[in-house]
Amino acid sequence: MSGERPSKLAMPGRQSEGMAVSTTPETPSRVANHALLGVSAPSSAATTGPALALADWFVAHQRDLPWRAPAPGKRLDPPVREKAASYPEADPSRRDLPLPAGSGPVPRRDPYRTWISEIMLQQTQVSTVVDYFRRWMKRFPDVSALAAAAEQDVLEAWAGLGYYSRARNVLATARKVVGDHGGRFPWRREDLLELKGIGEYTAGAIASLSFNLPEPILDGNLVRVFSRLYGLDFLPDSKEGKAAYWELARTWVLAGDPAIVNEGLMELGALICAPRKPDCENCPLRLHCTAFATGSQEGFPPVRSRKDSEEVSGFAVAAFRAGTDGEEALVYTPRKGERLAGLLTFPLFQVPGLLALKVAWREAVPGLEEAVLRPRAKTITHSITHHRYRLGVVEAIMPDLGTSEGLPDGYAWMPSRELDRLLVSSLPRKIWRALR
Repeated sequence: MSGERPSKLAMPGRQSEGMAVSTTPETPSRVANHALLGVSAPSSAATTGPALALADWFVAHQRDLPWRAPAPGKRLDPPVREKAASYPEADPSRRDLPLPAGSGPVPRRDPYRTWISEIMLQQTQVSTVVDYFRRWMKRFPDVSALAAAAEQDVLEAWAGLGYYSRARNVLATARKVVGDHGGRFPWRREDLLELKGIGEYTAGAIASLSFNLPEPILDGNLVRVFSRLYGLDFLPDSKEGKAAYWELARTWVLAGDPAIVNEGLMELGALICAPRKPDCENCPLRLHCTAFATGSQEGFPPVRSRKDSEEVSGFAVAAFRAGTDGEEALVYTPRKGERLAGLLTFPLFQVPGLLALKVAWREAVPGLEEAVLRPRAKTITHSITHHRYRLGVVEAIMPDLGTSEGLPDGYAWMPSRELDRLLVSSLPRKIWRALR
């Protein structure tokens, strides 16, 4: 369809009819920010047609994902393509008014399931999350079951997803929802933002996908869709750029059914408007797309410079002793600010060689300074975010020190048979496999 031209949409340096930014009292700063970038957001009325086309496409082509279904015993209203009814409770001018107990929108989807899926999907592919989500829901079927769980059980269920602070935040939030909200998930954006681990995107996702409230979201998929649709040659990295993208997200969610619009935009970015070789011929928005009209899809959004990875080289030390109930291993729980903070691991030392390792070992665990450090014929390589680990595995031989006590803070002896369960991070699990 290369001969088709897009509808007029706001582009940097250009303002089209009906594209003026809203000048309601709550958005004056956003208007100023847009002016600095030379871009104005379309009106909700101008976006209604594209939003309805998106809704039709999404209802017909959405993936069958477990978090999109209602929880057992819950009722899920069928999706609609019309603009959602106005919720007085969601009116920004009335959010400071007290509401009767139990008031608020009725969830169309279990907010607990929406929340868990959105946290799991951070930095993790959908194909990986599906099985984790199903296992999680069997183990912690609702927020009350999660709130009652032990941290180690939650970390164990999260093992393999990485970014373990997310798992701890999930547990803390579940306990707050049960303790402060009676087990009912809050629906106001500002209340959601008070929960640990929930930021602007996740708050908008819960409010819109579960409660169908007109709250915007912005993730990588939407940035890519908006950049191509409106020809935006900047990213939401600056204050002004971030405000411009969020204003577009706000305009779109007001143009149709909030849940369908938000999830449809994410699905479009995942299935059609892919980073490379977008499937423009099957895109419901191609007639409105600046990048499609100009054949410049691959040029949007602009490429973000990648952060260089940091090399971390050193050693992992494995020390074992005979305990009263079988073999025990020396483990360490890094403190806040250290790598793998809060996660059980073998003692790790970032030093250049064996001589430096012996010095570091004596300083770290003075009660075991006489142990003989013997390198194993194993080298572990592993990547975590922007760090690439290369660790030699060293065994601490302690024939006469098996009963040493008085370990420093953070160190402990643990039964070796429990390590498969206790080691939840991929790096120490990889070290443990290399030792067996």
